[in-house]
Amino acid sequence: MASLIRGTVLLNFVSLVNTLGGDAEAMLHARGIDPSATTDHERFLSSTAAAAVIADAADELECSDFGMRLAREQGIQILGPVAVIIRNSETVASALESVSRFLHNIAPVDRVELVRGPRSAVFTLTTTVRQPARHDQWIEHGLGIAMDAFRLMVGDGFVPLRVTMQHPRISPIAAYKDMFGCPVTFESDLNSVHLPNHVLNEPIRGRDAEAFVLAERYLSEIRPDLEIVDHVRELTQRLLAVNQASLLVTARAMAIHPRVLQRKLAEAGSSFEDVLDDVRRGLAWQLSATGMPISRIASSLGYAEHSSYTRACRRWYGESPRQLRARRRQNEPSA
Repeated sequence: MASLIRGTVLLNFVSLVNTLGGDAEAMLHARGIDPSATTDHERFLSSTAAAAVIADAADELECSDFGMRLAREQGIQILGPVAVIIRNSETVASALESVSRFLHNIAPVDRVELVRGPRSAVFTLTTTVRQPARHDQWIEHGLGIAMDAFRLMVGDGFVPLRVTMQHPRISPIAAYKDMFGCPVTFESDLNSVHLPNHVLNEPIRGRDAEAFVLAERYLSEIRPDLEIVDHVRELTQRLLAVNQASLLVTARAMAIHPRVLQRKLAEAGSSFEDVLDDVRRGLAWQLSATGMPISRIASSLGYAEHSSYTRACRRWYGESPRQLRARRRQNEPSA
């Protein structure tokens, strides 16, 4: 699952890039990203592609603080139900502990941790995104989102004791001052936000206890091992429409090796062949109700031979394609 991330990690990417004079859709397409996925919390992207397109925008627009700018445009709303947890926890400490537990459901490539010291606490961010040469924009974006969370919980005037980043400085000092309001140290051991211990005990005002319970229950019930199956199913449905639903093309669209995709599907108790077969079965059911010629249905399902569809149809439904079409047409309500 470390290769996938919620599409809303790129929320407002299109508007920001276009405002800065770039062509956002061209950038996204160049990395194999469907622009519509950037506004859909239920869609998944390759985390490698998401990190790369943020770095691409910074380079092409000559905007060295693009990651932080994007974070400012997005805020914690990109975290979906985790944002609900942040807004409705009892205290700052309990909110951060919940984020540490549940962030992997939203951004499997990122990990956060809260470490308390004698006088201060350290909130750290680590990532496994497969873009080692361009972690800088990704990390600055992530720490920018963290700052939005702190200011929402504590107040707009919150300023950390200091911020540290593992990469060298890539933007003017003024850009970091504007984002964090405190000293920033580069080429450090950690990507972190340091804050006074007393901040952790701050109550979160205006919390809705019921909303917190609902969000926590939802996040607790998510099974990340199933997400990749859903993502492959969605991709396969789209690729079938252009007769490209193969393991190789699907893996390329997800920016991972075909063997890695098969391994991840196996870990989730499935395979590419199983997902493709299930998608074809559902599509056959839908198309049969339209009265479409059998040959066209077979072609739409990606079968080169009519006989292959016939065998599959008998396996799925225990009847021939013509029998299935007749039954579906008979049961279809008239307009």
